[in-house]
Amino acid sequence: MRVATVIQALAKCFAVSMLCLSTSSVSSAQPKPAIPSVASPPKGAPAANPVTPPVTPPAVAKPNETLLGEFVVTGVVQEKLPKIAILPSLSPDFEDVVLRGVVRRDLELSGLFEMIDEAKAPAGTYGFQDPVDIDAWRKLGAESIVKVAAQKNAKGEVEVVGLAYFLDVGKEPVYEKKLVIQPDEVRVTGHRITDALLGALTGRPGGFASHFAFSTKWGRNYRVFTMDADGNALTPVTPADTTAISPAFGPLGSLFYVKSDAMAPFRLYRFLQQQETRIHLPSNSSVYSVAFNKDHTQMGLAIADPNGTAIYTANPDGTDLKRVSTTPLATHPVFSPSGKLAWIGGSESGTQRLWLAGKPISPQGFTAAAPTFCDTEDGIRAVYAVVVGDHQDLVMSSENGKGTQRLTQNQGSNSYPACSSDGRLLAFFSTRKKEPGLYLMSLKRFTTHKVANQTGIGLRWDPLPAKKN
Repeated sequence: MRVATVIQALAKCFAVSMLCLSTSSVSSAQPKPAIPSVASPPKGAPAANPVTPPVTPPAVAKPNETLLGEFVVTGVVQEKLPKIAILPSLSPDFEDVVLRGVVRRDLELSGLFEMIDEAKAPAGTYGFQDPVDIDAWRKLGAESIVKVAAQKNAKGEVEVVGLAYFLDVGKEPVYEKKLVIQPDEVRVTGHRITDALLGALTGRPGGFASHFAFSTKWGRNYRVFTMDADGNALTPVTPADTTAISPAFGPLGSLFYVKSDAMAPFRLYRFLQQQETRIHLPSNSSVYSVAFNKDHTQMGLAIADPNGTAIYTANPDGTDLKRVSTTPLATHPVFSPSGKLAWIGGSESGTQRLWLAGKPISPQGFTAAAPTFCDTEDGIRAVYAVVVGDHQDLVMSSENGKGTQRLTQNQGSNSYPACSSDGRLLAFFSTRKKEPGLYLMSLKRFTTHKVANQTGIGLRWDPLPAKKN
């Protein structure tokens, strides 16, 4: 099947929702899918009377939005957050400024603390080796103190220190780390220190040492990019003259995606160490989506077939391809942290719902799209988009679809959710407040911060590969 068809059997799905499949959003780069023509009347049948008034179709009942659950309202009852102080720095060193900025921004985005204003910092010295004045910060109401600092040594390396104190425990740090790194490692080291600090302060390490991958419009095509979790280091992965969609992080820090060159069928590729390699599959049909399980040992694939699309599993090298979907149409595979495989499924005549382990779990009557799963402190949660009128909203439920909550409402269109590895943050694209971009929502406090101006499709979020010693 050539790209020119772009899944003919999904034409009705596209008409219902531009979210049903990532490739629906690349229709401007590819010829529109062919919609089956209306059958001609049988021979001998009377021609239609051109003056017969058209029949008004019956009104379609609006779906019952109460099925989406209650909107999570914030700001009605303010929960008391623990006060935390990030020690200021008087150092002009670039490495020190970057490190502190990264850690402070990460802790702000976490939504877990009330940050004490730096302008209120007690008088004193805040050098690399200067001690922390615990008593002075206690008088400001600080419950925790964090100190991070960096300086270059004579060898051109960067020395880094990270400290955390619980003031109700004593004057000894509950976290202390000293590192020697290369200058180009300062930003990522800041994220790793934040994750370790969150582990010390909350008992659950953070997920900021991580990166996004997504596809976005680039001229007439779509192009895959990566970006740090705080919105920095936007980096193109695929060439500008091809159409690439549906990125997913794979083994050894690799990035998989599907790509079409010069209107050819979509093929599966792996990008690793600046090298692009095609992954050959037993099927020669177009591949429209790829996903990986938690340990990157199994792929989920959406592959075109004569009747539409189907979900398959396979090894990362493309071997052992097996069909697993049971719905006539099946797109956007995703694995739960428990190992279960989910997808968006349905039929040409009905709405597309979220299916997990062969059963629909999203509310009936709403077209669902772009699911993800969050491994939160309260258990695994499914998050996905639903079409509501002329926009999309995000909803969350338990892994099996129970206890649905509405995460967005009357805040523009919200799509393509992705969850941090610690389950505390949800990333998604939004058009809210006429400021389109990438947003982070705290799943603990349900506060939201914009982190980048980029929008796109097929958002994925994965931890960075572990640093090699």
